[in-house]
Amino acid sequence: MNSLFKRLLNVKGMVVEDVRVADSPLRPEPVLEVRVRPHAGMLRCSRCGRRCPGYDRGGGVRRWRHQDFGCWRVELVAMMPRVDCPGCGVVVAAMPWAEPGSRFTRDFEAECAWLMTVANQKTVSGFLRVAWRTAGRIAHRVAGRLKETMPSPFD
Repeated sequence: MNSLFKRLLNVKGMVVEDVRVADSPLRPEPVLEVRVRPHAGMLRCSRCGRRCPGYDRGGGVRRWRHQDFGCWRVELVAMMPRVDCPGCGVVVAAMPWAEPGSRFTRDFEAECAWLMTVANQKTVSGFLRVAWRTAGRIAHRVAGRLKETMPSPFD
């Protein structure tokens, strides 16, 4: 099951621990929760990207919205371990599937930004089931990341 969900999620550097459907009266729709963790040797500082030894298991569980599987909303759920970086100190480890501070996976953000190039913000937010301001913020974040990696805006 681990390898099947790793391929379906298209995320490298993680181990799928468990998959379940979370259905409760507090949620408007059922959610496919995929419990994951980074590979043991993959712990990196979220600030400088340096490989670091683990410090502890962190302070809790976090969730990232991933691309939907058909009509199912998908969330990655993981503990946030901390690392002891020689330059930055004790910080939360970087997750290979998301940018630091983001509540969305890189794949979800890339899909949102691409859709914003072919549709308006309101349409994209309805399609992805996020607030329209969230769709705009995601598009700005992705554009900023692309701007940093491209030597020229015409590339």
